[in-house]
Amino acid sequence: MKFATRLINKFKVNNPVLLEEPSAPLMSTSIPGPKGAELLAKQSQFSQDYRTIKFYVDYNKSIGNYVVDVDGNIILDTYCHIASLPLGYNHPDMIYNTYSGEYQKFLAQRQSADVPDIHWPRMVRDILLPLAPKNLNEVIVNCGCGSNSNEEAFKMAFAYYMKNKRGREPSDQDIEKAMNNQGEELTILSFTGGFHGGNMSCQTTTHTKPIYKIGQPKLDWPKAPFPDIKRPYHLNESHNIKEEQKCLAEVEKVFKSAKKPIAGVIIEPVMAEGGDKSASPNFYIGVQELAHKYGALLIVDEVQTGGGSTGRFWAHEHWGERADPDIVAFAKKLQVSGLFYKPHLRPARAYALYNSTRGDPIRLLNLRKIREVMDNDNLLRQTERVGMMLKNSLNALSPKYPINNVRGYGTFLAYDFESPEWANAYVREMLKLGVNVGLCGSQGIRVRPSLIFKPKHAELYLDRVEFALNQILSKGFNLAKA
Repeated sequence: MKFATRLINKFKVNNPVLLEEPSAPLMSTSIPGPKGAELLAKQSQFSQDYRTIKFYVDYNKSIGNYVVDVDGNIILDTYCHIASLPLGYNHPDMIYNTYSGEYQKFLAQRQSADVPDIHWPRMVRDILLPLAPKNLNEVIVNCGCGSNSNEEAFKMAFAYYMKNKRGREPSDQDIEKAMNNQGEELTILSFTGGFHGGNMSCQTTTHTKPIYKIGQPKLDWPKAPFPDIKRPYHLNESHNIKEEQKCLAEVEKVFKSAKKPIAGVIIEPVMAEGGDKSASPNFYIGVQELAHKYGALLIVDEVQTGGGSTGRFWAHEHWGERADPDIVAFAKKLQVSGLFYKPHLRPARAYALYNSTRGDPIRLLNLRKIREVMDNDNLLRQTERVGMMLKNSLNALSPKYPINNVRGYGTFLAYDFESPEWANAYVREMLKLGVNVGLCGSQGIRVRPSLIFKPKHAELYLDRVEFALNQILSKGFNLAKA
Protein backbone atom coordinates (compact mmCIF):
# COMPACT_ATOMS: atom_id res chain seq x y z
CA MET A 1 0.00 0.00 0.00
CA LYS A 2 1.35 3.45 -0.87
CA PHE A 3 0.70 6.84 0.61
CA ALA A 4 -0.62 9.33 -1.93
CA THR A 5 2.38 11.64 -1.87
CA ARG A 6 0.39 14.42 -3.48
CA LEU A 7 -1.97 14.37 -0.50
CA ILE A 8 0.93 14.54 1.93
CA ASN A 9 2.28 17.57 0.09
CA LYS A 10 -1.12 19.18 -0.38
CA PHE A 11 -1.98 19.03 3.29
CA LYS A 12 1.61 19.55 4.49
CA VAL A 13 1.45 16.46 6.64
CA ASN A 14 4.67 15.66 8.50
CA ASN A 15 6.28 13.41 5.92
CA PRO A 16 6.52 9.91 7.40
CA VAL A 17 9.81 8.08 7.11
CA LEU A 18 7.98 5.23 5.35
CA LEU A 19 6.07 6.18 2.20
CA GLU A 20 5.04 2.57 1.61
CA GLU A 21 5.02 -0.68 3.52
CA PRO A 22 8.42 -2.27 4.07
CA SER A 23 9.04 -5.64 2.49
CA ALA A 24 9.49 -7.34 5.87
CA PRO A 25 9.88 -6.63 9.60
CA LEU A 26 13.18 -5.11 10.69
CA MET A 27 14.37 -5.15 14.30
CA SER A 28 17.08 -2.71 15.40
CA THR A 29 16.91 -3.26 19.18
CA SER A 30 15.33 -5.53 21.72
CA ILE A 31 11.93 -4.49 23.06
CA PRO A 32 11.91 -2.34 24.98
CA GLY A 33 14.92 -0.63 23.43
CA PRO A 34 16.76 2.29 25.09
CA LYS A 35 14.11 4.88 24.22
CA GLY A 36 11.27 2.56 25.16
CA ALA A 37 12.86 1.77 28.52
CA GLU A 38 13.30 5.48 29.18
CA LEU A 39 9.62 6.17 28.50
CA LEU A 40 8.56 3.28 30.73
CA ALA A 41 10.68 4.66 33.56
CA LYS A 42 9.12 8.10 33.15
CA GLN A 43 5.55 6.82 33.08
CA SER A 44 6.12 4.56 36.07
CA GLN A 45 6.62 7.68 38.20
CA PHE A 46 3.02 8.87 37.85
CA SER A 47 0.80 6.07 36.50
CA GLN A 48 0.17 2.38 37.07
CA ASP A 49 -0.71 1.98 33.39
CA TYR A 50 2.94 1.44 32.39
CA ARG A 51 2.77 -2.16 33.61
CA THR A 52 0.53 -3.20 30.72
CA ILE A 53 2.57 -1.48 27.98
CA LYS A 54 4.20 -3.73 25.39
CA PHE A 55 5.94 -0.95 23.46
CA TYR A 56 5.50 2.73 22.58
CA VAL A 57 4.40 3.44 19.01
CA ASP A 58 5.63 6.10 16.61
CA TYR A 59 2.37 6.66 14.76
CA ASN A 60 3.96 9.04 12.26
CA LYS A 61 6.15 6.22 10.95
CA SER A 62 3.73 3.28 11.17
CA ILE A 63 2.02 2.25 7.95
CA GLY A 64 -0.30 -0.46 6.69
CA ASN A 65 0.26 -3.72 8.55
CA TYR A 66 3.49 -2.46 10.12
CA VAL A 67 3.81 -0.67 13.43
CA VAL A 68 7.04 1.20 14.25
CA ASP A 69 8.07 1.56 17.88
CA VAL A 70 9.93 4.44 19.51
CA ASP A 71 13.29 2.74 18.88
CA GLY A 72 12.62 2.36 15.16
CA ASN A 73 11.77 -1.34 15.17
CA ILE A 74 9.47 -2.19 12.25
CA ILE A 75 6.99 -4.83 13.41
CA LEU A 76 4.36 -6.81 11.51
CA ASP A 77 1.25 -6.29 13.63
CA THR A 78 -1.05 -9.31 13.82
CA TYR A 79 -2.72 -8.17 17.04
CA CYS A 80 -3.76 -4.63 15.98
CA HIS A 81 -4.71 -3.14 19.35
CA ILE A 82 -6.75 -6.21 20.27
CA ALA A 83 -8.60 -6.33 16.94
CA SER A 84 -9.35 -2.60 16.83
CA LEU A 85 -7.57 -1.50 13.61
CA PRO A 86 -9.64 -2.35 10.54
CA LEU A 87 -7.36 -0.71 7.94
CA GLY A 88 -4.00 -0.84 9.67
CA TYR A 89 -1.89 2.28 10.20
CA ASN A 90 -2.14 5.57 8.28
CA HIS A 91 -4.30 4.26 5.47
CA PRO A 92 -4.27 7.03 2.82
CA ASP A 93 -8.05 7.17 2.57
CA MET A 94 -8.30 7.59 6.33
CA ILE A 95 -5.68 10.36 6.30
CA TYR A 96 -7.50 12.15 3.49
CA ASN A 97 -10.77 11.77 5.41
CA THR A 98 -9.43 13.79 8.35
CA TYR A 99 -8.95 16.91 6.21
CA SER A 100 -12.60 17.37 5.30
CA GLY A 101 -14.43 20.35 6.75
CA GLU A 102 -16.99 17.96 8.18
CA TYR A 103 -14.26 16.21 10.16
CA GLN A 104 -12.59 19.40 11.37
CA LYS A 105 -15.70 20.85 12.98
CA PHE A 106 -16.06 17.77 15.19
CA LEU A 107 -12.41 18.02 16.22
CA ALA A 108 -13.02 21.55 17.45
CA GLN A 109 -15.95 20.60 19.67
CA ARG A 110 -17.31 17.33 21.05
CA GLN A 111 -21.07 17.16 20.64
CA SER A 112 -23.26 16.38 23.64
CA ALA A 113 -26.16 13.95 23.58
CA ASP A 114 -28.91 16.54 23.79
CA VAL A 115 -27.43 19.09 21.34
CA PRO A 116 -26.21 17.03 18.35
CA ASP A 117 -25.03 18.39 15.03
CA ILE A 118 -27.67 19.23 12.42
CA HIS A 119 -26.43 16.34 10.26
CA TRP A 120 -26.45 13.75 13.05
CA PRO A 121 -29.76 12.04 12.08
CA ARG A 122 -28.57 11.67 8.50
CA MET A 123 -25.18 10.35 9.60
CA VAL A 124 -26.68 7.65 11.80
CA ARG A 125 -29.25 6.69 9.16
CA ASP A 126 -26.79 6.54 6.26
CA ILE A 127 -23.68 5.17 8.00
CA LEU A 128 -24.83 2.89 10.82
CA LEU A 129 -28.27 1.59 9.92
CA PRO A 130 -27.12 -0.10 6.66
CA LEU A 131 -24.85 -2.24 8.88
CA ALA A 132 -27.67 -3.32 11.20
CA PRO A 133 -28.04 -7.06 11.76
CA LYS A 134 -31.28 -8.65 10.61
CA ASN A 135 -34.38 -7.36 12.47
CA LEU A 136 -32.33 -4.94 14.61
CA ASN A 137 -33.62 -1.73 13.09
CA GLU A 138 -32.75 0.75 15.84
CA VAL A 139 -29.38 1.82 17.21
CA ILE A 140 -27.84 3.60 20.18
CA VAL A 141 -24.44 5.26 19.77
CA ASN A 142 -22.50 5.71 23.00
CA CYS A 143 -19.05 6.93 23.99
CA GLY A 144 -16.63 4.47 22.38
CA CYS A 145 -16.29 1.73 24.99
CA GLY A 146 -17.34 -1.88 24.48
CA SER A 147 -18.06 -2.29 28.18
CA ASN A 148 -20.48 0.61 27.98
CA SER A 149 -22.25 -1.06 25.05
CA ASN A 150 -22.78 -4.23 27.07
CA GLU A 151 -23.80 -2.26 30.16
CA GLU A 152 -26.51 -0.49 28.18
CA ALA A 153 -27.64 -3.80 26.70
CA PHE A 154 -28.14 -5.09 30.25
CA LYS A 155 -30.09 -1.97 31.21
CA MET A 156 -32.29 -2.34 28.15
CA ALA A 157 -32.99 -5.98 29.03
CA PHE A 158 -33.88 -5.05 32.61
CA ALA A 159 -36.15 -2.19 31.54
CA TYR A 160 -37.97 -4.41 29.05
CA TYR A 161 -38.44 -7.18 31.61
CA MET A 162 -39.88 -4.80 34.19
CA LYS A 163 -42.14 -3.13 31.64
CA ASN A 164 -43.69 -6.51 30.88
CA LYS A 165 -43.82 -7.53 34.54
CA ARG A 166 -45.47 -4.35 35.80
CA GLY A 167 -47.71 -3.65 32.87
CA ARG A 168 -48.03 -0.13 34.23
CA GLU A 169 -46.10 3.02 35.02
CA PRO A 170 -43.74 2.85 38.04
CA SER A 171 -45.56 3.66 41.28
CA ASP A 172 -44.38 6.08 43.96
CA GLN A 173 -43.26 3.05 45.94
CA ASP A 174 -41.25 1.75 42.97
CA ILE A 175 -39.55 5.14 42.63
CA GLU A 176 -38.76 5.36 46.35
CA LYS A 177 -37.20 1.89 46.34
CA ALA A 178 -35.07 2.77 43.34
CA MET A 179 -33.81 5.97 44.93
CA ASN A 180 -32.81 4.01 48.05
CA ASN A 181 -30.76 1.49 46.05
CA GLN A 182 -33.37 -1.20 46.53
CA GLY A 183 -33.35 -2.27 42.92
CA GLU A 184 -35.17 -5.05 41.17
CA GLU A 185 -33.81 -8.54 41.72
CA LEU A 186 -32.92 -9.19 38.07
CA THR A 187 -29.93 -10.95 36.55
CA ILE A 188 -28.03 -11.59 33.32
CA LEU A 189 -26.90 -15.12 32.47
CA SER A 190 -23.35 -15.42 31.13
CA PHE A 191 -20.98 -18.26 30.23
CA THR A 192 -17.77 -19.64 31.69
CA GLY A 193 -14.87 -18.16 29.73
CA GLY A 194 -16.79 -15.09 28.59
CA PHE A 195 -15.35 -11.59 28.69
CA HIS A 196 -17.65 -8.56 28.49
CA GLY A 197 -15.72 -5.68 30.04
CA GLY A 198 -14.45 -4.18 33.26
CA ASN A 199 -17.23 -2.12 34.79
CA MET A 200 -19.34 -3.52 37.60
CA SER A 201 -22.03 -5.42 35.72
CA CYS A 202 -19.75 -6.48 32.86
CA GLN A 203 -17.16 -7.65 35.35
CA THR A 204 -19.82 -9.87 36.90
CA THR A 205 -20.43 -11.52 33.52
CA THR A 206 -16.68 -11.89 32.85
CA HIS A 207 -15.13 -15.26 33.73
CA THR A 208 -11.56 -15.23 32.41
CA LYS A 209 -8.66 -13.90 34.50
CA PRO A 210 -8.96 -13.56 38.29
CA ILE A 211 -7.20 -10.16 38.22
CA TYR A 212 -10.34 -8.67 36.65
CA LYS A 213 -12.49 -9.72 39.62
CA ILE A 214 -10.41 -10.08 42.79
CA GLY A 215 -11.06 -7.40 45.40
CA GLN A 216 -14.20 -6.15 43.66
CA PRO A 217 -17.82 -6.62 44.74
CA LYS A 218 -19.84 -8.92 42.50
CA LEU A 219 -23.47 -9.10 41.54
CA ASP A 220 -25.10 -12.43 42.35
CA TRP A 221 -25.77 -13.47 38.76
CA PRO A 222 -25.78 -16.96 37.24
CA LYS A 223 -23.38 -18.48 34.75
CA ALA A 224 -23.52 -21.60 32.61
CA PRO A 225 -20.78 -23.86 31.20
CA PHE A 226 -19.58 -23.41 27.63
CA PRO A 227 -18.93 -26.51 25.50
CA ASP A 228 -15.42 -27.97 25.50
CA ILE A 229 -15.12 -28.41 21.74
CA LYS A 230 -12.46 -30.63 20.20
CA ARG A 231 -10.97 -29.62 16.84
CA PRO A 232 -11.34 -30.29 14.02
CA TYR A 233 -15.06 -30.26 14.79
CA HIS A 234 -16.08 -32.78 12.12
CA LEU A 235 -13.51 -35.35 13.28
CA ASN A 236 -14.83 -35.14 16.84
CA GLU A 237 -18.48 -34.65 15.98
CA SER A 238 -19.91 -37.24 18.38
CA HIS A 239 -18.06 -35.78 21.37
CA ASN A 240 -18.87 -32.21 20.38
CA ILE A 241 -22.59 -32.78 19.87
CA LYS A 242 -22.84 -34.48 23.27
CA GLU A 243 -20.89 -31.63 24.87
CA GLU A 244 -23.15 -28.99 23.33
CA GLN A 245 -26.30 -30.86 24.35
CA LYS A 246 -24.97 -31.23 27.89
CA CYS A 247 -24.28 -27.49 28.15
CA LEU A 248 -27.69 -26.60 26.72
CA ALA A 249 -29.26 -28.83 29.36
CA GLU A 250 -27.27 -26.91 31.98
CA VAL A 251 -28.51 -23.60 30.56
CA GLU A 252 -32.11 -24.78 30.91
CA LYS A 253 -31.37 -26.03 34.41
CA VAL A 254 -30.08 -22.55 35.35
CA PHE A 255 -33.29 -20.98 34.05
CA LYS A 256 -35.50 -23.45 35.91
CA SER A 257 -33.63 -23.15 39.22
CA ALA A 258 -32.99 -19.39 39.13
CA LYS A 259 -33.97 -17.69 42.39
CA LYS A 260 -33.99 -14.32 40.62
CA PRO A 261 -35.48 -13.64 37.18
CA ILE A 262 -33.05 -13.80 34.26
CA ALA A 263 -33.74 -10.81 32.00
CA GLY A 264 -31.04 -11.51 29.43
CA VAL A 265 -28.38 -13.94 28.22
CA ILE A 266 -25.08 -12.57 26.92
CA ILE A 267 -22.74 -14.54 24.70
CA GLU A 268 -19.84 -13.90 22.31
CA PRO A 269 -19.81 -15.59 18.89
CA VAL A 270 -16.17 -16.37 19.73
CA MET A 271 -14.99 -16.15 23.34
CA ALA A 272 -11.86 -14.18 22.51
CA GLU A 273 -10.30 -13.34 25.87
CA GLY A 274 -11.45 -16.70 27.20
CA GLY A 275 -9.38 -18.65 24.67
CA ASP A 276 -11.08 -18.12 21.30
CA LYS A 277 -13.69 -20.74 22.10
CA SER A 278 -16.66 -21.26 19.86
CA ALA A 279 -19.25 -23.92 19.19
CA SER A 280 -21.45 -25.00 16.30
CA PRO A 281 -24.34 -22.85 15.06
CA ASN A 282 -26.72 -25.37 16.65
CA PHE A 283 -25.42 -24.53 20.11
CA TYR A 284 -25.94 -20.79 19.70
CA ILE A 285 -29.40 -21.30 18.23
CA GLY A 286 -30.15 -23.57 21.19
CA VAL A 287 -29.14 -20.81 23.61
CA GLN A 288 -31.30 -18.38 21.66
CA GLU A 289 -34.32 -20.69 21.83
CA LEU A 290 -33.92 -21.23 25.57
CA ALA A 291 -33.56 -17.51 26.23
CA HIS A 292 -36.77 -16.77 24.36
CA LYS A 293 -38.57 -19.76 25.91
CA TYR A 294 -37.94 -18.36 29.40
CA GLY A 295 -38.62 -14.72 28.57
CA ALA A 296 -35.02 -13.47 28.39
CA LEU A 297 -33.39 -11.38 25.68
CA LEU A 298 -30.42 -12.72 23.72
CA ILE A 299 -27.54 -10.23 23.80
CA VAL A 300 -24.73 -10.98 21.35
CA ASP A 301 -21.45 -9.29 22.30
CA GLU A 302 -19.78 -8.48 18.96
CA VAL A 303 -17.36 -5.94 20.45
CA GLN A 304 -14.33 -7.89 19.23
CA THR A 305 -15.86 -10.10 16.54
CA GLY A 306 -17.83 -7.42 14.65
CA GLY A 307 -16.47 -5.50 11.68
CA GLY A 308 -15.41 -8.13 9.17
CA SER A 309 -12.44 -10.11 10.47
CA THR A 310 -14.43 -13.38 10.53
CA GLY A 311 -15.22 -13.00 6.83
CA ARG A 312 -18.73 -11.74 7.65
CA PHE A 313 -19.46 -8.28 8.96
CA TRP A 314 -21.12 -9.82 12.03
CA ALA A 315 -19.75 -13.09 13.36
CA HIS A 316 -23.21 -14.31 14.39
CA GLU A 317 -24.06 -14.45 10.67
CA HIS A 318 -22.09 -17.72 10.71
CA TRP A 319 -24.99 -19.19 12.72
CA GLY A 320 -27.18 -19.08 9.62
CA GLU A 321 -30.66 -17.79 8.89
CA ARG A 322 -32.07 -18.88 12.26
CA ALA A 323 -29.89 -16.37 14.12
CA ASP A 324 -32.23 -13.87 15.76
CA PRO A 325 -30.52 -11.90 18.57
CA ASP A 326 -32.47 -9.18 20.34
CA ILE A 327 -29.47 -6.91 20.94
CA VAL A 328 -26.01 -6.77 19.34
CA ALA A 329 -23.29 -4.75 21.10
CA PHE A 330 -20.41 -3.33 19.03
CA ALA A 331 -17.19 -1.28 19.32
CA LYS A 332 -13.49 -1.83 18.38
CA LYS A 333 -13.20 -2.27 14.57
CA LEU A 334 -16.27 -0.12 14.00
CA GLN A 335 -14.43 2.70 15.85
CA VAL A 336 -17.78 3.87 17.21
CA SER A 337 -19.57 1.89 19.93
CA GLY A 338 -23.16 1.16 20.78
CA LEU A 339 -25.89 -1.41 20.26
CA PHE A 340 -28.40 -2.44 17.65
CA TYR A 341 -31.73 -3.67 19.01
CA LYS A 342 -35.24 -4.68 18.03
CA PRO A 343 -37.60 -1.67 17.87
CA HIS A 344 -40.00 -2.97 20.54
CA LEU A 345 -37.15 -2.79 23.08
CA ARG A 346 -36.90 1.00 22.88
CA PRO A 347 -37.12 2.37 26.46
CA ALA A 348 -40.41 4.08 27.26
CA ARG A 349 -38.76 7.22 28.65
CA ALA A 350 -36.02 9.58 27.59
CA TYR A 351 -32.83 9.41 29.69
CA ALA A 352 -33.38 5.73 30.54
CA LEU A 353 -30.15 5.12 28.59
CA TYR A 354 -28.10 8.28 28.59
CA ASN A 355 -24.75 9.95 29.12
CA SER A 356 -23.49 13.36 28.10
CA THR A 357 -21.00 12.05 25.53
CA ARG A 358 -23.52 9.89 23.70
CA GLY A 359 -22.83 9.93 19.98
CA ASP A 360 -19.39 10.04 18.38
CA PRO A 361 -19.49 11.86 15.03
CA ILE A 362 -15.74 11.69 14.32
CA ARG A 363 -15.70 7.91 14.70
CA LEU A 364 -18.85 7.66 12.64
CA LEU A 365 -17.08 9.49 9.80
CA ASN A 366 -14.19 7.06 10.22
CA LEU A 367 -16.60 4.15 9.95
CA ARG A 368 -18.10 5.55 6.75
CA LYS A 369 -14.67 5.64 5.13
CA ILE A 370 -13.75 2.19 6.48
CA ARG A 371 -16.89 0.71 4.98
CA GLU A 372 -16.17 2.38 1.62
CA VAL A 373 -12.68 0.87 1.53
CA MET A 374 -14.03 -2.54 2.58
CA ASP A 375 -16.52 -2.51 -0.29
CA ASN A 376 -14.20 -1.03 -2.93
CA ASP A 377 -11.34 -3.42 -2.12
CA ASN A 378 -13.56 -6.45 -1.43
CA LEU A 379 -11.89 -6.92 1.95
CA LEU A 380 -14.39 -9.43 3.35
CA ARG A 381 -13.59 -11.82 0.51
CA GLN A 382 -9.86 -11.20 0.95
CA THR A 383 -10.19 -11.92 4.67
CA GLU A 384 -11.84 -15.26 3.93
CA ARG A 385 -9.08 -16.25 1.47
CA VAL A 386 -6.18 -15.18 3.68
CA GLY A 387 -7.81 -16.81 6.70
CA MET A 388 -8.10 -20.13 4.88
CA MET A 389 -4.45 -19.87 3.85
CA LEU A 390 -3.38 -19.24 7.45
CA LYS A 391 -5.58 -21.98 8.84
CA ASN A 392 -4.36 -24.62 6.38
CA SER A 393 -0.71 -23.69 6.90
CA LEU A 394 -0.96 -23.70 10.69
CA ASN A 395 -2.66 -27.10 10.58
CA ALA A 396 0.18 -28.34 8.36
CA LEU A 397 2.70 -27.32 11.03
CA SER A 398 0.83 -29.17 13.76
CA PRO A 399 2.33 -32.68 13.23
CA LYS A 400 5.88 -31.30 13.46
CA TYR A 401 5.50 -28.69 16.20
CA PRO A 402 3.51 -28.36 19.44
CA ILE A 403 0.74 -26.35 17.73
CA ASN A 404 -2.78 -27.71 18.08
CA ASN A 405 -6.45 -26.78 18.07
CA VAL A 406 -6.26 -24.37 15.12
CA ARG A 407 -9.66 -22.69 14.91
CA GLY A 408 -11.68 -19.66 13.89
CA TYR A 409 -13.34 -17.86 11.00
CA GLY A 410 -11.64 -15.65 8.41
CA THR A 411 -8.49 -14.17 9.94
CA PHE A 412 -10.09 -14.24 13.39
CA LEU A 413 -8.04 -17.30 14.29
CA ALA A 414 -6.29 -18.92 17.22
CA TYR A 415 -4.12 -21.91 18.02
CA ASP A 416 -2.83 -23.47 21.22
CA PHE A 417 0.45 -24.70 22.65
CA GLU A 418 0.96 -27.48 25.14
CA SER A 419 1.46 -25.16 28.09
CA PRO A 420 1.44 -21.50 29.16
CA GLU A 421 5.25 -21.62 29.23
CA TRP A 422 5.35 -22.58 25.57
CA ALA A 423 2.89 -19.84 24.63
CA ASN A 424 4.81 -17.15 26.51
CA ALA A 425 8.15 -18.24 25.05
CA TYR A 426 6.59 -18.11 21.59
CA VAL A 427 5.21 -14.58 22.06
CA ARG A 428 8.67 -13.38 23.12
CA GLU A 429 10.41 -15.11 20.23
CA MET A 430 7.96 -13.76 17.66
CA LEU A 431 8.51 -10.21 18.89
CA LYS A 432 12.27 -10.69 18.53
CA LEU A 433 11.56 -11.63 14.92
CA GLY A 434 9.44 -8.53 14.41
CA VAL A 435 5.92 -9.94 14.72
CA ASN A 436 3.46 -8.69 17.32
CA VAL A 437 1.17 -11.51 18.49
CA GLY A 438 -1.26 -11.75 21.38
CA LEU A 439 -1.96 -14.40 23.97
CA CYS A 440 -5.34 -16.07 24.09
CA GLY A 441 -6.58 -17.79 27.22
CA SER A 442 -3.83 -19.49 29.22
CA GLN A 443 -1.83 -21.12 26.41
CA GLY A 444 -3.20 -19.92 23.10
CA ILE A 445 -2.26 -17.36 20.47
CA ARG A 446 -4.71 -14.97 18.84
CA VAL A 447 -4.43 -13.94 15.20
CA ARG A 448 -6.00 -10.48 14.85
CA PRO A 449 -4.60 -8.70 11.78
CA SER A 450 -6.25 -5.81 10.01
CA LEU A 451 -8.58 -6.33 7.06
CA ILE A 452 -5.78 -5.26 4.67
CA PHE A 453 -3.67 -8.29 5.66
CA LYS A 454 -2.83 -9.92 2.31
CA PRO A 455 -1.34 -13.29 1.29
CA LYS A 456 2.17 -11.76 1.26
CA HIS A 457 1.74 -10.73 4.90
CA ALA A 458 0.44 -14.18 5.77
CA GLU A 459 3.54 -15.74 4.17
CA LEU A 460 5.83 -13.50 6.23
CA TYR A 461 3.89 -14.41 9.36
CA LEU A 462 4.02 -18.15 8.68
CA ASP A 463 7.76 -18.09 7.90
CA ARG A 464 8.40 -16.47 11.27
CA VAL A 465 6.05 -18.85 13.07
CA GLU A 466 8.16 -21.81 11.97
CA PHE A 467 11.44 -20.02 12.60
CA ALA A 468 10.32 -19.03 16.11
CA LEU A 469 9.33 -22.61 16.92
CA ASN A 470 12.69 -23.93 15.74
CA GLN A 471 14.48 -21.27 17.78
CA ILE A 472 12.61 -22.28 20.93
CA LEU A 473 13.29 -25.97 20.34
CA SER A 474 16.97 -25.30 19.64
CA LYS A 475 17.30 -23.71 23.07
CA GLY A 476 16.26 -26.96 24.67
CA PHE A 477 12.72 -25.87 25.49
CA ASN A 478 10.68 -29.03 25.06
CA LEU A 479 7.38 -30.49 26.12
CA ALA A 480 8.95 -32.24 29.08
CA LYS A 481 10.09 -28.90 30.46
CA ALA A 482 6.70 -27.35 29.72
